[in-house]
Amino acid sequence: MSILEGVESVLDMFGHDRHEITFNDVLDELGLAKSSASRLLAQMVRYRLLELQPSTRRYRPGTLVIRAAQAATQAHPFDEQCREILATLSDATGFTAYLSMLDGTDTVVLQRLNGSNPVQVLSPPGARRPAFTTAMGRVLLSRLPETEFSARYAGARKLPDAPAGCPATVTELRERVATARSERSAIAVNEGMPGIGAVATTLADPLSGDVRGLCLSFTAMQVSQAQARALRETLVQAVAPAGQRLGDPLWLDAASLN
Repeated sequence: MSILEGVESVLDMFGHDRHEITFNDVLDELGLAKSSASRLLAQMVRYRLLELQPSTRRYRPGTLVIRAAQAATQAHPFDEQCREILATLSDATGFTAYLSMLDGTDTVVLQRLNGSNPVQVLSPPGARRPAFTTAMGRVLLSRLPETEFSARYAGARKLPDAPAGCPATVTELRERVATARSERSAIAVNEGMPGIGAVATTLADPLSGDVRGLCLSFTAMQVSQAQARALRETLVQAVAPAGQRLGDPLWLDAASLN
């Protein structure tokens, strides 16, 4: 394994709500010898790709990685437009707002906006989740052409370790994605993350081809099913004008909005 392959493998361990890793995690998951793992981690700390917590001996993303991620999002005007929409919604509802993208068959958090509600649902930028387990993932998958969707799930029939409430097969996922496509949005409550709910939709920039997922997240005890549907409608109505201004095909037919 080259040094760059090692760096990529270590950084890829973060996500799925994992904010820290240990030396033993690296040994177990990457299959490195102790001496190789020690050298790799030491170099990553030295060059600020990782930060070692002295009290716990756990590693976190370093300042260089964090600054690069922040610069990437702040430099993208399309992402800033999305952020402004989410900031308004988060301020109005008090809920946590997320801006995410699709990477393979995972969603990746790009930005998080904390709401004012005392109970918050928090996943850090860079966190990854299997797309089939979330409302965010299903609306992002709904943007893929059928050939691309099939390619990403090629050879799979059952989905790995499907949590309760989530589609268990690719056929079921395709049906849920089709619903998200027709409704321009999705709701998930107690799916993938017990006790957590979310409403999500998407916005695309025709010039760059970038697609972003916009989501409001809450605890299931905070919102009834009827309130979740109303919250989804609020999200859709907030995103639709931006989609029309951008020329996003999903939002051009305003007359068909519910």
